[in-house]
Amino acid sequence: MTQVLVLYPIDDIATSASAYVADRIANMLEDKGFEVFRFDLWKANRLLFTLQQLLKPADFIVYAGHGTVDRWYGSLTAGGIIWPLVDLLNSGMLQNKLCYAVACRTSLQLGKGTPARAYMGWKVDVYVALPTVERNYLEDLTRTFLEIPLALAEGKTVREASQAYLAKCFDLKTLYETNVEQWSNADFYAMAVKNNMEGFELLGDPYARIT
Repeated sequence: MTQVLVLYPIDDIATSASAYVADRIANMLEDKGFEVFRFDLWKANRLLFTLQQLLKPADFIVYAGHGTVDRWYGSLTAGGIIWPLVDLLNSGMLQNKLCYAVACRTSLQLGKGTPARAYMGWKVDVYVALPTVERNYLEDLTRTFLEIPLALAEGKTVREASQAYLAKCFDLKTLYETNVEQWSNADFYAMAVKNNMEGFELLGDPYARIT
């Protein structure tokens, strides 16, 4: 059985939204029959990640949280600023994995330097969303981020999964742009989705699969 590790700290408003995304991903993959390990809150730390990879390594690793060019911070309350969840020093733990990082700018160095089989991430800051009275923007953007693991769970390649994500973003951006008059925040979220779409990057083997 394909094993999946989903890591999602909660340290602030932004990571509350990204944790919602990750929890939805974990639920969906469990429903699809994958064995999913969840490291949420403070459990998204370097020590537990290392132990899990040594004892029961995952084939597909999903991270949703704060990041920068060369690291996934993981739980800030568990020391992630000083001892990040993943950085260039321990990126060997990602060897031959499929990695999906909903985190800011991590493809710039970590994605390029890791020995992952394929790395799906962003070279820009990633926008998440909050629900409003007019529109549940959180749910809208969550559905875009779900496209990649959903496509992979259905047996598609990382290239096909990435294309599905970009198509979903394009459709959502178009929806927002056509409803600027009705939804007061639609112009901002059209910009946010455009940023996420243009800043996404697939590195590694485009034909890799998890099933």
